[in-house]
Amino acid sequence: MSDSLYDELKLLKQSFINKNLEKEFVIAVLGRLVLQFDFIDILERFLKEDVIRRDTIGIVYSDEFEPYDEEYFGENKVLFYYGVDEDWEDIVTHKELCEYLQTACEFYIERYPDHTEEVEKFLVKIKEKYNIKD
Repeated sequence: MSDSLYDELKLLKQSFINKNLEKEFVIAVLGRLVLQFDFIDILERFLKEDVIRRDTIGIVYSDEFEPYDEEYFGENKVLFYYGVDEDWEDIVTHKELCEYLQTACEFYIERYPDHTEEVEKFLVKIKEKYNIKD
């Protein structure tokens, strides 16, 4: 990881911590998505509940499982994983998801102010989808 990318990741992590958002693996996954991917596309994928998923990093929505499935982790929740170990995951509610996304969006907008309108549009739609009020 380059020094500048590492520095940006530290700043982003601090943005989450400043808002008392401290779930390590949510921060790690969102950090990668904000800094290394097309974040506008990522937000659109969050809206569709179809975010990037790989062997060692990803996001899983609870509605992919039935309550009787071994993998079921509750209703209206989102699991973030970073690594291959089951201990390397965090689960958030839809409300918490929106709080983390809000912070990630604010960080992204600071760096790319010309994308403000599009980012805010997706964030509003994601919050509406989960009936989250500011």
